[in-house]
Amino acid sequence: MKRSCIFICVILLVPIFSFSQPGSSCASPIPITMDSVSRGYTISASTGSNIVCTSSGTSPVTYFSFVANSSAQNMILKITGPNTGPVEVAFYDGTSCTNGNLEMASSICLYDGAGLWAPSANFVITPNQTYIVRIKTAATGTLTIQGYYYTPPNNSCATAMPIGTILSFDNNAAHKPVVGISPASACVVNFTNTALYTYTVDYTGPTSISLENLVCDNNYQNDGNNSGFQVGIFKGSCAGLTSVACYIGVSGAQFGGGTQAAGTQMYITINGILSSNCEYGIRAINAAVLAADLKYFTAFRSPNGNILEWVSLKEVENAFFEIQRSIDGRSFTTIDRVNGQVNSTTEKSYQVTDASPPPTCYYRLKLVDINGKSAYSKVVRIDRGSDVNAKIKFNNIVTNQLSIQADDLKQEKVSIKIIDASGREVYQQNTRITNRGNIININTSGLSGGLHYIIFSTSDYEQAFPFIKS
Repeated sequence: MKRSCIFICVILLVPIFSFSQPGSSCASPIPITMDSVSRGYTISASTGSNIVCTSSGTSPVTYFSFVANSSAQNMILKITGPNTGPVEVAFYDGTSCTNGNLEMASSICLYDGAGLWAPSANFVITPNQTYIVRIKTAATGTLTIQGYYYTPPNNSCATAMPIGTILSFDNNAAHKPVVGISPASACVVNFTNTALYTYTVDYTGPTSISLENLVCDNNYQNDGNNSGFQVGIFKGSCAGLTSVACYIGVSGAQFGGGTQAAGTQMYITINGILSSNCEYGIRAINAAVLAADLKYFTAFRSPNGNILEWVSLKEVENAFFEIQRSIDGRSFTTIDRVNGQVNSTTEKSYQVTDASPPPTCYYRLKLVDINGKSAYSKVVRIDRGSDVNAKIKFNNIVTNQLSIQADDLKQEKVSIKIIDASGREVYQQNTRITNRGNIININTSGLSGGLHYIIFSTSDYEQAFPFIKS
C-alpha cells in the first residue's frame, strides 16, 4: 500500500509540475495579449537548437501564442531578449509546431537581441486564427514582448507619410510590396515590405533625406548578413513619378536627392532587402514645414457633386487651403480656397463641394502658410463616369448591421474603414473579395448614433460613402 501511495502521489505531481512551466512546449504556449502593452515573460527552462538561424548550440526555448483579430490586420511583436545575445523567432501557421506548419519566410533572426517581428508580406492572415512563435534566446531571464495589430498607413504612393525637418520615427515591418513603381528605379529586384514618404522642397537647391537610429533585422534568407535596406528617391506625382536616385544601405546615413526647384514634390521608398524589418528615424533636408498636420483627407460622390472632407490635427501659421483638381493626376488647377485657423492645437474639420466635376478627377490640398510657403496633401481620386459606386451597395441608414454588396470588382484584398463625423476611425477591416457575389456584414451596434463614413479602398481606388447610424 505504501508503495502504491507513493506511486500515485508521484503520478499526481507530474501534471502539477508540467502546468507550472508555461511556454515550455508548443502544447502549453504563453498567450500574448495584442494590446500594445509591453510585458515581461519568464523564459522557460526548456532548451533546443536553432531552426532557421545559424547560431550554434542549444539554449532556452519559449513558446508563445497570439490570436489574429476579426479584421485580419497585420501583427507586430516588438521583442527584447534578456541580453544582447541572438534571438531566433520561428513562426508557425496554427497551433501545431510541425515542420509542415513552420513559416520560414515569416521567421526572423534578431542578432542584436531585439527587434520587430511581423508575418512576411505574402503571408495571408486568417481572421481569429491562433498562431505560435517559438523564441530561442541566448540566456534565461526575462523576455519583453509588445504585441499589437497594425495596418501601415503609408503603404502606397497615394498614402505616403508626409515628413519634414523634424525627425519622425517609423518602421517597414508590416508593410506590403508597393505597386506602380519600377523596382529597378528603387535599387530593388522585387519589392517586399515598402514604406513611402513625401515632402515638398522648401527652396531651390540640394535636398536629401536622413535616416537615423536605424536598426534592421533579417529573415532566414539573409541570415547572418546585415543586408539592410534600399532607398528610392522620386519627384513628381503618383500618376507619374520620375526617378532621381536610389541607394542600398546597412546603416543610417544621408541620401541625396539632387538639386530641386522650390515646391517640387518628393517621394521616398524604403524597402527591406529580402524582407528585412527596419526601425528608423527619417527626416528631409530642405523640406517645407507643413502648415497643417492632417488627420485625413478624403472625397466621395454625391448627387450634388464631389464632396471633399479633411481634418487637421494641428495648424502652425496656416493661412489657407487651396483645393486643387486634375483630370490626369499630373496637372492641377485651383478650384477653391478655404481659410485655415492660422494657429491651432485642436482638431478642425473642413468640407468643400465641387459642384461641377468632370467624370474622372483627382484632388489634392495645397497648404499655404502666412509666409507664402506651401506643401501638398496626398492625392485622392473620384470616378463619376464609372459605375464603381453602383457596384457597392448598402442601405445608408443602419441599426445593428451594415451589409455591403460588392460586385464586378477586381479580385483582391480591400480595406474597409468607418470614421465618425469628427474623423475618428471607429472600425477597420481587411478582407479579400472575388469578382462578384461579395456580401460583407459589419456589426454596427457599438457605433454612436449619427453620421458616419465608410471608406472602401483597393490598390487603385478609394471612395467614401456616408451613412446614418440610427
